[in-house]
Amino acid sequence: MNQESIIGIGIDQGIANCGFSIVKLDSDEKIEVLHSGTFVTKSTYPLPQRILILKNSIQKLIEEFDPDIIGCEKLFFNPQQKSTKKQGRNKSASMLYTNMATGVLFLLAGKYELPIKEFVPGTVKKALTGNGRSDKEKVEEAVMKIVSDSAFPLTTSHQSDSIAIGITVVKYFRANKEEIKKEHKHIKPRKKKGVK
Repeated sequence: MNQESIIGIGIDQGIANCGFSIVKLDSDEKIEVLHSGTFVTKSTYPLPQRILILKNSIQKLIEEFDPDIIGCEKLFFNPQQKSTKKQGRNKSASMLYTNMATGVLFLLAGKYELPIKEFVPGTVKKALTGNGRSDKEKVEEAVMKIVSDSAFPLTTSHQSDSIAIGITVVKYFRANKEEIKKEHKHIKPRKKKGVK
């Protein structure tokens, strides 16, 4: 059965490094990475400026590729974890900044009337490898197979993660299209401009 192609944006969100990918799932279930990379914001810039750079960069992707859906990582904080006395990264602060990046995605989803879906790591692993408990290496192998013919070589783990999320979100959209349409009745049908 022939189905319409689906375009999804996969985002591995972060303020300093934000992986992005544009993934297409065609009518024959072939997956293609149309564009991918990592947005980097300088730590010397004030936080509001970094968030604005991120927002403008992702907005350009939406306007250029006219996607059907946005996918990103679902973040959660585990309060059960005991803090150690070792000096290290402040995970609470890191989570706060990453959630600011997530807020940018939800803002843009609202502005462009796009559905947005967050995925826990196990769901992404299952979509890529068939096993929700796969290790990171297996997921990266699956991504490498898909991007082997791509013009976008993998340069960061953020980029690789965004491709994995992008693949997951287009598969999710295909499997749940009718439910998504019902849930987002107010959303106008996408005009597929410029992407065949």
